[in-house]
Amino acid sequence: MTAAALTKVRMTTALRAPTHSLAWCGTEAGVFKAQGIDVTFPVIETTGPEAVHGLERGEWDFCQTGTLPVVESFLQGKDAVVLFRNAVQHDNLCIALQPGLKSLAELTGKKVGVLSDATSGQTGINARLTIEKAGATATYVGLGGYGNIYKALIAGEIDAGPLPLHLRFAGERKYGWNIFSLAFGGEIPSVVATTRKLIATNRELVLRVAQGFIRTVHTFKTQPEVYVPLLQRFLQVDERELVEDQVRFYLPLFPPVPRMALSAEGLQSIRNTFARTYPAAHQLQEADFTDSSIVDELEHSGFIDRLYRR
Repeated sequence: MTAAALTKVRMTTALRAPTHSLAWCGTEAGVFKAQGIDVTFPVIETTGPEAVHGLERGEWDFCQTGTLPVVESFLQGKDAVVLFRNAVQHDNLCIALQPGLKSLAELTGKKVGVLSDATSGQTGINARLTIEKAGATATYVGLGGYGNIYKALIAGEIDAGPLPLHLRFAGERKYGWNIFSLAFGGEIPSVVATTRKLIATNRELVLRVAQGFIRTVHTFKTQPEVYVPLLQRFLQVDERELVEDQVRFYLPLFPPVPRMALSAEGLQSIRNTFARTYPAAHQLQEADFTDSSIVDELEHSGFIDRLYRR
C-alpha cells in the first residue's frame, strides 16, 4: 500500500510503561501500516490528564492513558471515551520510598513525585489515596514521567514516588528503596481512548485502529522476540534483561479481547475518587465513559477468533 493510500492517524501515550506501549510498538512493527493506517505521535509521555485534554482539543485522535482522566472528561460534560483496556487487572505500580523511610505513614510533610498531579492524574490519585489511607499527608510535585521520578529519587530531590515494575526492580536493587503496593492501582486499568464524535463520524477508522491494537497484542504474544528491542527503545532502558522480564510478565496480561469490564470494586473506587468534586459520580456507570461496541463488533464478527486460530 502506498503512503498516499494510508489513512493518517495521530496517537499519543500518557507515559512510558509496558501497558502504554502498544500504539508505539505496533506502529514500529508495521502492524498499523498493514491496517492501512499511517500513525504519527505528536508527542509521547504527555501524562494522563494531558493525553485526554489533547483528545478534547483535537490534537490527536487516540491515546493510551488512565481510566480516571477519561471519567473526569465525562463528568465535565466532554467527549473522551474509553474503547478498551490495555491489560487485565494486575498490580503494575508501586510506591518507592527512600531507604530512611520504613513506612508510608512517615510521608507526612514529605515530598512525593507524581506524573502530573494528585487530583486528576490516575497515578497521582492512586498514590495520594494510598498514602492518605496510611494516615499521612504529603506534598505532591508533578514531574511529567516515571523516568523523571526515578531520577529525582536517585538525586534525593523527592522522598517517594510511584514507579512501574521495570524501574522498581532496578531501584530496589541498586539504591535500597523500600517498596509498597498501591492500594487501588490494579482495580482501575489504563485504557485506549478516543472521542464519541470520532466513533460517530468515522466508525470504520475506529474499527481499523482497534484491529491494529488487537493485532499488536497477538504479535506480542506469538512473537515476543520482536517486541523486546521495541519495548527497550520505548521504555528507554539500557538493560535488555529488565525488558525481557517485562515481556514475560505481560504476555498473559494483555487480553485477546480487551473489553473494559470493570470489577464492582473498581467502579466503586472510581465513584469514590470523584464523589466530592462531582456529585453525579455517585450514580456513575461504566457505560457512561466506555463504548464497548467496537470490541463487541470485532468479537462477534469472528475477527479475534480467526486471528488466534492461525
